[in-house]
Amino acid sequence: MYTDLGLSPEKMALVTGSMYLSWVVKPLWSPLIDLAKTKRWWIVFTEIVLAVTLLGLAAAIKSPSWLFWTQVCFWVLAATSATQDISADGFYMLALNETDQAGFTGIRSTAYKLSNLIAKGALVWIAGALTLNHGKFDGWALMITIPGALFLILGIYHFLTLPKPSVDKAREVPSVPQFVRGYLATFMTFFKKPGVGQAIAFILLFRLAEGQVLAMVAPFLKSPLDKGGLALSTQMVGVTYGTFGMIGIIVGGILAGWLVSKYGVKKWYWPMIFIMHLPNLAFLYLAFTQNNDVSAVSVCLFIEQFGYGFGFTVFMLYLMYFTRGELQTSHYAIATGFMAAGVMLPQMATGYIQQALGFKGFFGYIAVCTLPSFAVAWMAWKDQDFLDYFEPKKVEPEGVGITPE
Repeated sequence: MYTDLGLSPEKMALVTGSMYLSWVVKPLWSPLIDLAKTKRWWIVFTEIVLAVTLLGLAAAIKSPSWLFWTQVCFWVLAATSATQDISADGFYMLALNETDQAGFTGIRSTAYKLSNLIAKGALVWIAGALTLNHGKFDGWALMITIPGALFLILGIYHFLTLPKPSVDKAREVPSVPQFVRGYLATFMTFFKKPGVGQAIAFILLFRLAEGQVLAMVAPFLKSPLDKGGLALSTQMVGVTYGTFGMIGIIVGGILAGWLVSKYGVKKWYWPMIFIMHLPNLAFLYLAFTQNNDVSAVSVCLFIEQFGYGFGFTVFMLYLMYFTRGELQTSHYAIATGFMAAGVMLPQMATGYIQQALGFKGFFGYIAVCTLPSFAVAWMAWKDQDFLDYFEPKKVEPEGVGITPE
């Protein structure tokens, strides 16, 4: 949207990168999600707020001060989605045992990535079609009403259908001194966990390359050929992302979850690491050849999204492993806050890096950025407890070990 409305790549990366700030600082209010109401209540409430804010964003796009007001709406969306994420993560871990958590991780990560691809694919295609008939500002405003209406429907649907686990309950509201002690203890216990330094390094660096690519894909695909881009139309970007990219991420995510649940993390750990990071070379190929044939771009996006869906499962499993315990909802929120920082900080600079290096140099730089990711992956590999935690549980046949009286 910002590319269509005329923002330069460096300013766009700075503006959109800053929107991760809510995800970085969300641990500051995650204890409130544990204390007030239930995780289920927060999920439904935040989805209604997302619906209202998206409809407000549609109006903001047509404002004379559209850049300021759209940023305000996006910041509200970011804070609300971060809150929804805290409650959804907690709900997931409360409602499922360790085996089911591992088994459904592929489905869960696929759903998460699928939502991104719907935004980058289907909704972008719709926006492209609407801008042709209604102009860029009105076209994007009309498109934004679609996810606004969708979240309203989903909020009602989840209110009616989400299960009600007995363990999902609000705690007794403490006094102010008790709350302050508990609040501080949440962070202290996180930073006292064994191996916390290694875990933070893993969380910050594992997505170093992928997070920067995320900010520059749309400018690269849409920029003119003389500026090193592929000169694709808005609709074509939507088609390539929304079809082949979507298929790739669905297949990759579901396959990874199935393999982990059947064989465990250890057997497929390094294939997942390599398959996630090596597809960045597909963008390097496109940057050097500027091959904007739809088939070639679609294949490269399929490879990149398949690798992302396949390898990201390792990252999610590591977060669940490290944050396990009594305060897992709050600790998971702290961990994902570090994850957001690991994306936000380098992403805010990507526009300036790309301007300095050009797209060819930028994607070469991205290839180098995968090296820290492999380094922290090696450190996690040395943690035998992590590898064993998600090993398939062996179920003994009925009657084994029972002796007659």
